[in-house]
Amino acid sequence: MSQNGLLHDLEGWGPDTCAEKLHTILPKLIAGLSGDKDTRKQSAYFSAVCKKFLAHVDINDVEVVIYADAMPKVCDVFDRCLTAISELLAQQSPTTSSQSSQGTRTKEGVTNHIQVLDELIGSLEQCVIHAVRTDQPRVLDSHSLVATALHVIKETFSHCKESHESYGKVFPLVSESLSCLFKKAYSLQKVLMGLIDKLQLPSDSSEEDVTDMVSMCQAFHTIGCTVSGVDASLLVTTWKFLAKQLTKHKEVLKNHVDMAPLVKTLCSEVGSNCKYCVELASKDATDRQNGCGDQKSYTRTLKICRFFMQCLMCLVKDYNGYLGSCIKEIFQVILEMQSLLPPSLSAPPLSSAATEEMKATLLVGIEPMIQHLLDNRDFIQLVTAQNKDLPSQHNFPLCLVQLMVMDLLPKCSDEQKDQWVSPKIYPEDEPRDSILVSLFNTLKKCYTELTLPVYLPGVMCNGMPQRDVSLYEHVCTHLCGFAASLPARHFPLLETCLLDNVLGTNLHCALAATDVWCFVARYGTAELCEQHVHLLTKLLCQLSNSCSCQHLQLHLLLRRLVPLMAEPHQEKFVQTYPPAQHPSLWVHLPPVAFVPKLRGRISAESVSYATFVCQKWLGLRGKTLGTLPDLHLALSVLCNVYSASGRQTSPHPPPLQSSAPVLHTVSRLWDVLSASEAGKHRVVEVVAVKLVELTGYLLGQLVPEDIIKVFSRVSQWLKTSPPQSVKLSITKLLSRAGKVTLPPSPQQNQLQELLAHLFSTLLQDNSWVVHHHALEAFSTFAEETPYESILPKCLQNENVKSRAMDFIKGVPFSSSDIPPWTAETIAQQQTSIDDFQEKRRSNISSGLEEMQSVESPEQPSAKRVKQDAHSPTLTNGDSVHPAEEDFRSIIDSLNKDIGKLEEFSACKTPPEWYKKELKSLHQRLGLLLEDS
Repeated sequence: MSQNGLLHDLEGWGPDTCAEKLHTILPKLIAGLSGDKDTRKQSAYFSAVCKKFLAHVDINDVEVVIYADAMPKVCDVFDRCLTAISELLAQQSPTTSSQSSQGTRTKEGVTNHIQVLDELIGSLEQCVIHAVRTDQPRVLDSHSLVATALHVIKETFSHCKESHESYGKVFPLVSESLSCLFKKAYSLQKVLMGLIDKLQLPSDSSEEDVTDMVSMCQAFHTIGCTVSGVDASLLVTTWKFLAKQLTKHKEVLKNHVDMAPLVKTLCSEVGSNCKYCVELASKDATDRQNGCGDQKSYTRTLKICRFFMQCLMCLVKDYNGYLGSCIKEIFQVILEMQSLLPPSLSAPPLSSAATEEMKATLLVGIEPMIQHLLDNRDFIQLVTAQNKDLPSQHNFPLCLVQLMVMDLLPKCSDEQKDQWVSPKIYPEDEPRDSILVSLFNTLKKCYTELTLPVYLPGVMCNGMPQRDVSLYEHVCTHLCGFAASLPARHFPLLETCLLDNVLGTNLHCALAATDVWCFVARYGTAELCEQHVHLLTKLLCQLSNSCSCQHLQLHLLLRRLVPLMAEPHQEKFVQTYPPAQHPSLWVHLPPVAFVPKLRGRISAESVSYATFVCQKWLGLRGKTLGTLPDLHLALSVLCNVYSASGRQTSPHPPPLQSSAPVLHTVSRLWDVLSASEAGKHRVVEVVAVKLVELTGYLLGQLVPEDIIKVFSRVSQWLKTSPPQSVKLSITKLLSRAGKVTLPPSPQQNQLQELLAHLFSTLLQDNSWVVHHHALEAFSTFAEETPYESILPKCLQNENVKSRAMDFIKGVPFSSSDIPPWTAETIAQQQTSIDDFQEKRRSNISSGLEEMQSVESPEQPSAKRVKQDAHSPTLTNGDSVHPAEEDFRSIIDSLNKDIGKLEEFSACKTPPEWYKKELKSLHQRLGLLLEDS
């Protein structure tokens, strides 16, 4: 009987006949799947197998009897049909019209092959439906069927996805057939998912069954990748089923399935959908509210993104420890999502409703996912790596991720905490830091977010509504909480990290470290606070007195820690470091930082020491530049004392003895000092600034003659174009002049003229900083002074008058010359700061190298302070530079004397004053080196 006759006869056979001739006819039909080159006939053979004989084969034998032999041949027929379609399309000329005879033949051939594909898919669906009807199908019984069905589904979706480009002009003619083919494959996938869902995979499953299930999961992953961007509903259905199977059989599949490709695809889907969602949300809110397509697209995309995020969270949770090489993609998608949404500066403008909706939908899953990755070495490496190759817009999200880690660590095991806080770096590992060091390093890169600033939700407090806080406060709050939870073994690491940042060059990090340090001191033990204070004090005493950022930051920290000390510890501190022996320490430690009973003692000792030093300096015959540091230190101590006593905000100002000696000293200093050399010598500049500042605190106690003298000298200083710092100190002095009143007299008129001249000069200064401070001083002066008649004289320039009136009225200043205060402007500012610091570090390194290369560095001798016309006690003019041989003679003499000191120090115990004098000489030599 021929094959055609067999097919014809089969149409009239009933179930009983088919069952009777099963073993004779079935092998012929299966053999026909490969024995005939006509794919339509082969499809008919397979259809006959499924319709007539499948039901008569025992379900436990169907794999052996039918599927094992037939299914590979079905795959071959299916692939040959796709190849034939490709060949027909390749034969078509690009210029051929779809209406031509060649176009018609191509269409008919393609349609016939699509019909064969459709019939094959339908027959496979019958097979799958038959298997689904079994109560407990086994993986082994469906091996060939499932593999063939998955192959057919993948190839069909791939063919349909590429059809728009591959079919060319024929596509419109067969688009309906392709659409039906796609739907048929989708229908096959749905019944196949039902079959696989019923398959059982117990823990004692064979290796073959486990391998089959892994292959199924990989095939569905491929299908998901294929339909991505084609059909959102099919994509979600595919991934929902895949995630379900991976979760259902996780205990068996953990050691067999490669999760990395799956998780990477999920991360890609989350990232792309999140971007698209943000793009839709950033469009006109009015259009979306009107119910147009964008609103529907936005809602649908958000749901899809949420679904993929949930799948990702589920797989990260269930397969933690078996994720492989996909941790980098997870880390990147976390940063990307946070960078796309406010308050990230790289996020597009979004409505508050859309922002909150996306945060509640997407970002809410980040923290739980991070919690499962805390013990993953790759994740730890990515978060804390020393060399992070991240785009600038990811620095802020990284900071948030690191803070999340800190919030989660207190609940972790000791082993997990050690990995983050005190990591052990092995030779094969990339260099990385502890989470504390890494956070501060990231914070340094968030200059723009800290400066604007960016605001985030604050910590919820009982009975208080939640408020938004700046990034700086957000970081400090979480850092303090983390510091409070650290075990004792990690506390030295915290102290080291805080001290490193206090001594660092980044202001935001230094301030944050200072705040956290104060938190630790306040809520720790009194003994801990005392130890920290003494540690910082010893460090400051060993450093030379300077105006460096690090020196000032240490003083600021000490100033904030001292009030937190217990009263007995404060008393011990004053006894150990009295003002007379450690004056540089008391420049930044105000008496009000101590308990009331110590303030009087501190003030009295400070004033006594400083007055003595000033009078000693006034009595010197040769007032050289080298003698000015001691004078500057004494004036700084006096300013510290009198600034605290003059503060209205201080509830208990320190009691002071009679200020007469101080007033007399200040008056004499105004007779001697001049700011004419301030532009040439830094030490003259800082002394002049401190003298003006101290005079401002004492202005109300000066006699009229001294007041006139002060403002006359200040007026003369301004004529010499002093440095900006001197001008700023004068503006502060003028801001206190409003309360100065003199009785009607020539002195009163002279004072009014001087004040009007000074204000007029400073208000017209070219420096915007000086100009602004002058406006503030004038505003305060105008509110307090009884001499209202001089106010118009201060504003002789119309432009200055207009600005002053606007400033007093609170009208903001606007100018086209000033760039707007935006993120871009701040980013440029950060670049300038980084370039300046890099140049400064380079200069310091070069200087150190030069110093090391010279065995005996030459330093010029001290200069004498230049005397102006009103300084009769000083010699006129600068001293003349000696010849080179004189320099050599002085240096040789110094070397010999230093050698003698070294011999004496080695043989005998130096007296108490020895160390203090050496420090003074060290400062003077440093000034000489700086001026040279």
